This record gives sequence, structure tokens and C-alpha cells, in this order.
Amino acid sequence: MQGHLVPPHGGELINLIAAPGRITELRSVSQSMPSWDLTERQLCDLELLLNGGFSPLRGFLSRKDYEGVCNSMRLADGRLWPIPITLDVTEEFAHKIGPGSTVALRDAEGVMLAVLHVDEVWRPDRAAEAEAVFGTTSDAHPGVDYLLHKSHPWYLGGRVDCSSLATYLAVRTEMWTS
Repeated sequence: MQGHLVPPHGGELINLIAAPGRITELRSVSQSMPSWDLTERQLCDLELLLNGGFSPLRGFLSRKDYEGVCNSMRLADGRLWPIPITLDVTEEFAHKIGPGSTVALRDAEGVMLAVLHVDEVWRPDRAAEAEAVFGTTSDAHPGVDYLLHKSHPWYLGGRVDCSSLATYLAVRTEMWTS
């Protein structure tokens, strides 16, 4: 039956759910990590990263990938990718985090869902991003309005590890049934 499936974008279905031994390690070290409480939109992006829906991505875009997507709808390696997948954070948080940092990504209740291994921190030109991605900077467009007025001004790029499949699924199931 598997021979009848369409191959995932990029040729490999990415699964970022951590193995059981890694889950224990991540839970233990996450207590001393800086934490970011994900918005509902960021939770959706995280879910798609973790379950392979955003294959071939292994985390939030690096600046080079982000610029490639905005300029030519391509990742740095040339693969087609139509929209930036970014983790937006406040300026205050961005100044506390640097390349090489590890951040615990938590839901609104403080449950650690994943860990981000930060490669880059930068402030993008969000008006240029709006024009590149949506073809407009008009606030009348809901995507532009969100980007320019509801998202945070700094981006973190890096690889994601999930803390626990069970925790992740329980939180997502609870969100969908509430």
C-alpha cells in the first residue's frame, strides 16, 4: 500500500517527536532553560513541524532560508517553499537569547511541548515580508494585519525537538475538544 502514497515534499517525511530517552533528558534540562509560551498560531506551526506536515523543515526557518522564501519562494538549498515558517518573539525575549541557546517551548498552561535549539535571532523587515508573501502591505489583508500588528518583531530560527508524543497529543486533543 505504501508504494501508492505520494512522497512527502523534500523526499522524506520529517518526524520531530523525540525518542523516550531523549524525552527524559529534555524534561530534566528544560527546567533551567528560558521559556517561550507559544501563541495559538505558533502552536499550529509547531504541530505541523513535529508531525511532518512541514516536511522537509526540521524547525523554524533560519535567516538564510527565510530570505530565500521571501525573495524566491525557495529554501536556501533550492527546494520550493511558499511561506516563511518563523517563531516570532518580543524584543525583550530576543535580547535574552542568542545563537546556541536552547529554549523550552510551552503552551499557555506552561506544559513544555518542545525545545528549540536556536541558531539565529534577528529582526526582519516585516513590511517587506508582507509584500513578498501576500503581495500587499494593506492592513485590509488578514495575513498582513496579523504579521504587522499581532505578531512579535523578532524571529528565532533553529531546530526543534519534541519533549513527548504523549504530552503533545494530549494537549492538542484537549485544544480540539474544548
